[in-house]
Amino acid sequence: MSLFFYICVFFSDMKRLLHVIADYRPMSQEFGEILQRVWAQNWDLDLVVVPTSVPSLDTVGTGYLVAQLALGENPPGTVLFVNTAPRKERKGAMTNNAGERLVWARLANGVEVVGVNSGFSLSLLREQITDLRALKVEDAGSQFRSRDFFPQAVADVLHGRHEARLGEALDPAVLPVFPESVVMWIDGFGNVKTSVRRSVSEARWKEGQKVHVDINGKRATALVTGGVFSVDEGELAWSVGSSGHDDPFMEVFLRGGRAADLFEKPHAGQVVVVSEV
Repeated sequence: MSLFFYICVFFSDMKRLLHVIADYRPMSQEFGEILQRVWAQNWDLDLVVVPTSVPSLDTVGTGYLVAQLALGENPPGTVLFVNTAPRKERKGAMTNNAGERLVWARLANGVEVVGVNSGFSLSLLREQITDLRALKVEDAGSQFRSRDFFPQAVADVLHGRHEARLGEALDPAVLPVFPESVVMWIDGFGNVKTSVRRSVSEARWKEGQKVHVDINGKRATALVTGGVFSVDEGELAWSVGSSGHDDPFMEVFLRGGRAADLFEKPHAGQVVVVSEV
């Protein structure tokens, strides 16, 4: 989750929640300048801004956090501003700092998303999107598009005046399918959150069974459990985690230690293989 949390009360009747998810370091110049621009363009709103940092260029981790926050409990009028833009859609030189396009989405729960359509950033929302549109906003001309161009589009959405910015309708099926068995996130406790759903794991492994877990060229033996603390101190668990909502994701948990260290600190996108002992 976020390392810092800003709350500001102004003059509107309804408090609005804006999640800002970007691949900039917490408390960095980049995040500071983006938030400054967001505040400047929404000064008239009763706005709560929650900034969350993801690793640089990591669209897998971004996709995980976007889904966790967008599909969680949010007040009416919640908006997500998502900016992880590796600019890898073309291998050649980018003309005038062009990059992936900004899109707008409305989800079944009413949450709106303004995000760069990059990699897997929006993939876990595929089944929840009821309307997906390209946004008319500059996608070239600045190295720092998330400061210079995108906050104005976010402000228009927050103010409900973005109709003129909506471009062609897009089929959510154009979003790539999220990888099924990879590392998604390393949390602050060193737990390795994977994209394997509980339903998938339960179809193959029984609680109390021992399995091999292979990540990043390293193998460890883990106990299959229904909760991370269902193991003794020092024991590794392949466990139902705290993320993923109705069908939680599995995670690798080392009680009393950091599971990520056993696998030499794997990064998002690395394959997770679980096999019989």
